[in-house]
Amino acid sequence: MGVKATYTRMSVFVGLGCSAMLMVGCASTRSIPFTIQSDPLGAYVLLQVDAIPGTESPDWIYIGNTPLSTTRTLTTRDVKQAKSVAIRVMKEGYFDQTKEWQAQSLVAEQKEKGTVFWNPKLVRSTE
Repeated sequence: MGVKATYTRMSVFVGLGCSAMLMVGCASTRSIPFTIQSDPLGAYVLLQVDAIPGTESPDWIYIGNTPLSTTRTLTTRDVKQAKSVAIRVMKEGYFDQTKEWQAQSLVAEQKEKGTVFWNPKLVRSTE
């Protein structure tokens, strides 16, 4: 067998190995669609995944303004180990509102309804 044929075979095996690793990597994530409304519209929407029990709370991540329809990817590790997944809605002149799910109940809601939906009615602050 020539050197060229050996390299060609090795390239095929390496390519197949990389493809298999990518497929395994893709299987370790879950896409969660979110639909967030608010009354009134135009509120900031933030997401927090508290993925490591016993550590400080992670930062809130801005994901858009209401009305919002987006998909976020959570790793299987996040879903299995997260203490919670939370959404916060904020608008100037109104009190912030937060909704929190246990990660497994978030996945169950997404499976049941096709999306995680929340429509908070914001309450005006007196300031």
